[in-house]
Amino acid sequence: MTPLIRTHFSADHQRVETLLEALLAALGANDHPNASHVWKGLESGLTAHLRAEERLLIPVLLVARERDTRVLVQEHRHIRARLTGLGSELALGIVRQSTLRDFADEMRAHAKTEDRLLYQWADVHLDDTGRAAAIDALAGRSIA
Repeated sequence: MTPLIRTHFSADHQRVETLLEALLAALGANDHPNASHVWKGLESGLTAHLRAEERLLIPVLLVARERDTRVLVQEHRHIRARLTGLGSELALGIVRQSTLRDFADEMRAHAKTEDRLLYQWADVHLDDTGRAAAIDALAGRSIA
C-alpha cells in the first residue's frame, strides 16, 4: 500500500514551519543574504506543495465535496498573494518579523484545514496510484 498522503503533506507543513522560523531568525540577526536563501527554498517548496494539491488532490475532492474544495482554493489564492507580497518586501528589505509571524499563523491554520478537509479524505478515497502521484508531486518528481 502507498504511504499515507496525510503523513507526507503534514511533514511538508512542518518543513514550511521550520523554514519560516529560520527566516525569522535570519531577519532578526540582520542576515539578509541567508534570509534571501531561506526565502527561495520556502517559496519554491510552498509553491510545489500548492501545485501538487491543486492538480492531484483538490480536483478529486471537488467531485465529492464542492464546498470544502472552494474553501481550500480560496485559501491557496490568499497564500499565493501573501507569498508574492512577502517576497517583494523581503527583496526591498522592508519585511517585518510581525508580518512573517502572522503568515506563519495563517499557514498553521491552513495546515489544520487541509488535514481535516483534504488529507484524511484523500487517504480514504484515492487509490494507490492517486496517492503515489500526489506524494511524488509533493517531492517534485512529476508535476512541471
